[in-house]
Amino acid sequence: MKVALLSLSFRRYHLDKIFEVAGYFGYDGVEIWGGRPQAYPYDMDEARCAHVLELKEKYGLEVPMYTPEVLGYPYNISTTDKKEREETIDYLKKAIDVAKAIGAPRVQLACGHAGYQTNRKQNYQNVLTVMNALTEHAEKTGVDLIMEAVTLMESNTIIFLDDLVELLNDIGSPRVKTMIDTVTPMVHKEVFGDYFEKLGDKMDYIHFIDSDGVSPTHMPVGSGVIPMEALMAVLKKYGYDGWLSSELVSYASEPELSAAREIKSIRRLIEG
Repeated sequence: MKVALLSLSFRRYHLDKIFEVAGYFGYDGVEIWGGRPQAYPYDMDEARCAHVLELKEKYGLEVPMYTPEVLGYPYNISTTDKKEREETIDYLKKAIDVAKAIGAPRVQLACGHAGYQTNRKQNYQNVLTVMNALTEHAEKTGVDLIMEAVTLMESNTIIFLDDLVELLNDIGSPRVKTMIDTVTPMVHKEVFGDYFEKLGDKMDYIHFIDSDGVSPTHMPVGSGVIPMEALMAVLKKYGYDGWLSSELVSYASEPELSAAREIKSIRRLIEG
């Protein structure tokens, strides 16, 4: 398995600092967050994309995933507003183009909250409208779309494992895959192994963090309620050999200390 550092925990740093930290502490890659000041899609012109390629070369690091911000205003895959939906499609098509330009094989997606007093069936159709448009673009571009199920505190559309299964079946494209954020199954009392049983080779990426078991909080490995050694054993049982990405967005006040600690914790579990 390879280990990535999600740059969102360094949200007020530029990418140069994040690549330097990731290279120094021994990560295999940087999962790039698509927000300012780092890599907002509409800021990523030819020069800035070329700079990412230079950073990859300088530090010998991969960019396994490009992660545009979609869980906050003004973009939302689940929106009931037609104009916002159209702008979200345009924004995420641009993100797919950026991923291609920086050599990232994946773009991560998540569905925000569609709003209260909404209709689940219509919300799902709105999600499909966006995803079908993005899938067509991804197929032309050669970039995979990785849908994450977030917690029910963050969304009311794609939140459970069966939501992912339904979405993948309805889209039916080899370019659309999914992932686990280890907090989500823990909070929802879902079985980790079921993700592998139901998703098979569509399970393509993991945000590997600990959890308090009741909230979306992302905690350092070993500080929450997930038995991380047992979880690693489950990943190995199912033959997972992909990326583990450290997403300590809840512990971003001293991200360099967190990055130094997490790589040791995760490597110890992989090698144990």
